[in-house]
Amino acid sequence: MEYRTLGRTGLRVSVIGLGTMVHAGHFGPMKDEESLSAIDAALELGVNFIDTSDAYGAGYSETLLGKALKGRRDKVILATKGGNVMVGPNRGKRNFAVDYIGRVMEESLKRLQTDTIDLYQLHNPNVDVIRSGEIWELLERRKKEGKIRHYGVSINTTEEGVAAIEGGRSDTIQIEYNLLDQEAAEEVFPLARKANIGVIVRVPLRRSLLTGKLKPEDQQQFHGEDVRARNFAGEVFKRELAKVERLRFLEKPGRSLAQAALAFCAVHPAVSIVIAGARDGRQMRENAAAADVRLSADELQRAKELWRNEFNA
Repeated sequence: MEYRTLGRTGLRVSVIGLGTMVHAGHFGPMKDEESLSAIDAALELGVNFIDTSDAYGAGYSETLLGKALKGRRDKVILATKGGNVMVGPNRGKRNFAVDYIGRVMEESLKRLQTDTIDLYQLHNPNVDVIRSGEIWELLERRKKEGKIRHYGVSINTTEEGVAAIEGGRSDTIQIEYNLLDQEAAEEVFPLARKANIGVIVRVPLRRSLLTGKLKPEDQQQFHGEDVRARNFAGEVFKRELAKVERLRFLEKPGRSLAQAALAFCAVHPAVSIVIAGARDGRQMRENAAAADVRLSADELQRAKELWRNEFNA
């Protein structure tokens, strides 16, 4: 496993991390034993960065992770997030008020069964929240108290990323970047690298699309809490699958499309960690092996040109 420094935090993190959204059933039904096998495999393979959120199953992923890491908490750099309301009358809304974040942070600490969270992230704040001062002051107080070691943001747009960098308060930025959406590399990564802000790539497999295993008929299985029901509604799924077919040139004997997709993200010099979900130990092993994959200059260039041409050439 390759390790990199996460920006100014100084944390040494595995270039491939584990995301736990899948363990709360947001990509179809899950069994706890599958989730636990993914966590076990991650630790066995030297994956030392695990990312979760209080929003994943309204705390379910945090609770599961807390149990799984009992007795081996010191082997993991643990990151979680807060700000998305998942229970009560305001379910589905976001709340970054100081009182709210202060409370849910304490709840995350209890579920994770830890005294300190290595990286606490605001979960999808907008530009106004990022530019406000109060929430950062709270995070700094919690850092001094020892409840968190570092803090950052998980964001949806490049505008939010730029605001976080310009504000200078966020130690890290977690942002979507993959073969199908490369905007962050042009708009955010150069600024983050210059400011020594750690970059965590999320959604590197574009919600399973870039595994290359999905077929048009699979859309019928996306319902309920499965995030793909919303993300790939209507004709979107077919259009995205067509783009994936244009990327099949990245598959090689002994190298899956998923591994190539993760390696594409990891090769950018601004990126410290690429976090992908893993349903079980087998998927975790496949993901971890991507740390050793190297794409050629021609492959990288072709992938970039396809995106710039909207996969039409």
